[in-house]
Parts: sequence; C-alpha cells; structure tokens
Amino acid sequence: MPYPNATRRLALGIGVAGLALGAGAAVVLQRGSSTPAPTPSVQRLDLPGAPAGARGGTVPATPEPAGRTAAPGSAGAALRLFLDASAKGDFATSYRLLDKAGRDRWRSVASWTDAQADRSRVTGVKVGGERPAGSGAVEVTADVTHPAAIDPFDGLTPGRTVEVWRASREGGAWRIAADPVSVRPVLPSDRTAPDTVRAWVERLTRCDDPGAAALQAVPDLVGPADLARAPCRERGTWKVAGVRALEDDAGLQPYVAAFGSDVQAWARVVPVQGPGTRFAVVVAPLGDTWRVLGTNSD
Repeated sequence: MPYPNATRRLALGIGVAGLALGAGAAVVLQRGSSTPAPTPSVQRLDLPGAPAGARGGTVPATPEPAGRTAAPGSAGAALRLFLDASAKGDFATSYRLLDKAGRDRWRSVASWTDAQADRSRVTGVKVGGERPAGSGAVEVTADVTHPAAIDPFDGLTPGRTVEVWRASREGGAWRIAADPVSVRPVLPSDRTAPDTVRAWVERLTRCDDPGAAALQAVPDLVGPADLARAPCRERGTWKVAGVRALEDDAGLQPYVAAFGSDVQAWARVVPVQGPGTRFAVVVAPLGDTWRVLGTNSD
C-alpha cells in the first residue's frame, strides 16, 4: 500500500549565556538551521498528538496545528476521514484518528505506516449506517473498494468489501479501532460463472490462445495443462454445466497450495464436456467478473 515521508521543521536556538568573572565576560551563541515547514494534509482537525515511543526512550508528542480545530462530528464522519486518509497514503492523519488501543499498539506514525503494507489498498469509501456497540461506542458499516487482484502470496483481494468498524468517544472526539470488526467480500453472482467458462472454451475450440488468456485470472493455470488444450485438439461441441463449490473431490489441494486456504470460500467449479473429454474449470472472482483460475479432472 508508497508511503509519504513526513517533514518537520526543526528550529534549534541555544540562548546566550553570560558569565562574568572579575573584569572579563564571555558570550557564546550557537545558531541552528531550519528546513521548510510542510503543508498540513488535513486542516482544522482536532487530533491527539503522537504517543510516547517504545524504542530507545520517549518520543515527544506531535504538536497540533495552531488556530481553531474541529473534530469529525459523528462516528461515520471519523471513519470516512480515517479510510480516506488511508486511500491517499496519509497515514499520519489515520494514525491520529486511532483509538487509544491502536496508539498503544503502534507507538509512532512510522510503525503504523509500516503496518499498512499488509493491508489491502483502499480506493473508495461509502459510509453506511451506525449501531450502538456499548457505552460510548458504535459500529459503523462501510462499503470499501480495492484494486481487485489474485496473488499467490496474498490470495484474493476482492474489488469490494463490506466492512464493520468500531468507533468510540475518547476525549470528546470519535476515534477508530485499528482493525475492522468484520470484513465480507462482495463477489459476483455464481450464476454468471458458466458464462465466463463458456466464452473461454469457445475461444479454445478456435485455438485462440490469446483470446482465452484474456479470460484468465492468472497467466499460468493451476492443474493439468493438457486439459486446457483439449478443446483446440477435439474441436466439436462443448457443453457447460452449472456452477458448484470447490471441494476436496474437485482437486482442492493444488489451489490451497497456490492461493491459501481461503480459496475454498471464493473459487467455484464449472464442469465442461466435449466430444471426448470431460474436465472441470475452476474460476475465481476478479472484481465484478469471474475469471478462469485452473482446470481439474472431473
């Protein structure tokens, strides 16, 4: 998720000390240098200073901007600002909106920024309703968009998630928990998966490998390579069956090894039958559409 490097104005002045001994006096004056002051990314926001650091001593709190400030007027507004700041890479602002537990866990903006590398990048936010969640706290629902991706290391990054976040009142202002209470991926309808497989097989029967590759989630499909070559080899008519879950008897293990154990929750299987060969096509959700992930014997 590039991170901005914060700049700070450093003004160091060491005052003049006068020392008189008998008829003599010495005055020492040392002047420091300064760097240009940054332009604040968020104006008029009442946010707490950074907490003391845990590494090698105490880190002073970050001074607040001078002048009048205004805190987010509701839990939903605080969450929107928190997620919008993350979308912009403004982790200094999202850090200052963390609740006390979050600031105790990440003791500086730098450590909080480093932690964002393990999180899905946010590209859009739509805040929904709120519900009570105990004294001085509410849970806020948000529709959050991300760059959809399927990766051997991270598995599925859904294009859209419905997330529930906890917000609480601290020091007269709303603060946000570091992690959502729940995250539900929004997947395309299962009913559309056979359409993708049908289009993929039709292109293969014409031996249109580039056209078929455009309907794949990954360049190198999981499973036996000869199965994907069968439609070009046999031609003829191919039938596409209905969608079903990816289960153990459908060759689950290679997909778990490639994309993690969650693959069973988001991948689907669509069997196909040709003139002489039958196999299963495994598909994955990529944004609002299904894409071919691999093949299995069926």
